Amino acid sequence: MAQRSQAPVREESGRVNQKRRTRKAVVDAARAILERGDTPTVAQAAEAALVSRTTAYRYFPTQESLLLELSVTVSVDEIEALLARPLDGTTPQERLLELVDAFNRYVAANEALMRTAQRHYMDTWLAAERVGDGHDQQIRAGRRRQWIATALEPVRGTITDSEMQQLQTALCLVLGGEAFTTMRDVCQLEPDEAVAVLHWTAAAILAAALPGRAS
Repeated sequence: MAQRSQAPVREESGRVNQKRRTRKAVVDAARAILERGDTPTVAQAAEAALVSRTTAYRYFPTQESLLLELSVTVSVDEIEALLARPLDGTTPQERLLELVDAFNRYVAANEALMRTAQRHYMDTWLAAERVGDGHDQQIRAGRRRQWIATALEPVRGTITDSEMQQLQTALCLVLGGEAFTTMRDVCQLEPDEAVAVLHWTAAAILAAALPGRAS
């Protein structure tokens, strides 16, 4: 049987990475404007990022959505600091669970902000879908996937690349606003209970994917 070409996969990956870079450029430009003491508009951020206004508005349809993204991005600096710390005897699995707990506690403390963010992400996707661009839009920055990959980097090589990809994808379900909202609205849990259940779920996923691996 002829081997399937990987060219379309690489091409798709390239488009996704380009969209991610473009989105990040707009956010970084907006943050620089904010740090100068001004409140950035989408048009101002687009101009500073050398991105067309049309493109910038695809990612951030309103000024509110851009300012909300800045709020979320700045507020998670402590997560980046956690992941940058040396393991010092902590296993990658324990570090991953620290990440899950830290971010879900942040979500619990900022539930209204995170629910507003979810609303904006949904509105952006629906607006893109109405013009036929919904399935080709970079709606989110994808921070949680990057954090998970960083936390699990020390165990890369102990499982196959496809298993690692599956593990990272599965763990995306146990931290963040959507996971917390499910615990709160569907399961009717109190915030502390929601954080605990999501911790348990992450531990179960890790145990299934990395049985017996302590490092």
